[in-house]
Amino acid sequence: MSPAVTTSYDIAFWFLDRARKDDSYLQPRALQCLLFLAQAHFAAAYKGKRLMPSVFVIDDAGPLDPNLYRMFENGRPTVTEFPISEGVVVFLDAIWRRYRHDDALRLEQIIARAGRKERAVEQRNGAEISIAAMRRMFGRDEEKLVSAEPERGPKKRVERRELADDIKLPPSGARIMTLHTGKKVAVKRWMPARKSLQE
Repeated sequence: MSPAVTTSYDIAFWFLDRARKDDSYLQPRALQCLLFLAQAHFAAAYKGKRLMPSVFVIDDAGPLDPNLYRMFENGRPTVTEFPISEGVVVFLDAIWRRYRHDDALRLEQIIARAGRKERAVEQRNGAEISIAAMRRMFGRDEEKLVSAEPERGPKKRVERRELADDIKLPPSGARIMTLHTGKKVAVKRWMPARKSLQE
């Protein structure tokens, strides 16, 4: 599958321009975390498709694309910029709105919490984080819960009791939603209390 944009520079430039537009400074490590989160969320949303042709590794300070990190070491490089499609811009805007107030440390904590079951994230020895790992980290809960099945064979039904231990089942009539902090919560429609007409 080809990535949604031709170069990773275009995505990095978009985040830098957006930060400048909001009159804020984007730290180099925060930029790397945003690029990783954009790639991971895109892979989760579009069934493993890459947003950009980047390879991310993780060390003690968090995820980074080593090539982009070196290129942006001395500031913004002068390379030809290509326009990004409207759909990708809408997606990047959603990522920016979700994470714009978080510093590099907070973004790294979000990534570490999402990847607590991934070997590369746990070891932090410069190992590559694959697109499949990103998809597992930020995919929907239903995708995380279904185990890998062979393509041929009977469909396995996922029982409610087979769910992961860290996921609590919602009460009847409730849905699982994600807060802006990434925490999963059970929500259900609000109904006002009924008052009895006793006189």
